[in-house]
Amino acid sequence: MGYTEEPDARISAVIDECEAELLKEARPQFVWRVFNIMRAGHDLYLSDCDFYLEGKDIAEHLRGCDKAAVVCSTLSSDTDRFLKKLDVSDSMKAVISDALANAMIEQVSEEARQDILANMPGYSTTWCYGAGYGDFPIECAPLLIASVDAVRKIGVCCTATHMLTPRKTIIGVVGLYRGELDKKRRSCEDCNAKDTCRFRAYGTRC
Repeated sequence: MGYTEEPDARISAVIDECEAELLKEARPQFVWRVFNIMRAGHDLYLSDCDFYLEGKDIAEHLRGCDKAAVVCSTLSSDTDRFLKKLDVSDSMKAVISDALANAMIEQVSEEARQDILANMPGYSTTWCYGAGYGDFPIECAPLLIASVDAVRKIGVCCTATHMLTPRKTIIGVVGLYRGELDKKRRSCEDCNAKDTCRFRAYGTRC
């Protein structure tokens, strides 16, 4: 959560309380769908979709992949309501719970990746490259959401300004390829928050 030293007993107790409350309120869900990757010059397309994956960064992320899974993970609107209530009633718990929710949605996204692996024998995967990372435009989010029917299946929508709702949601692309997982592909340099990241400021990682 960005602490540079161990929190004291009081803070630890509040963190434990926030975690218990969040686990009670959150309804983690995910949906994914695998597509063949179609290449035309430098452009990448997903089979059965009418859009291409724009940006050099997503092309690099999918280098060597012959398939890609669009993955949408969310903590549900119940989590949003819980966090909004804390914003009004308890600012300290609001900050802690928001950080815990960020960690939880990353865990849900990882569970989705593991589910893909379990259902795609013989394949390894990249990590989930989200819309808005690097030069992969956030404007792709509505198309990605539609490609997995996330509105109907898990209640995920995208506003006119490309904000995801529920708020604690990740929509992105996981590359699939034959062979062993290249763990070197993920780094802080791939993250669109690297210049403002509070973890990097403290010399740690998320």
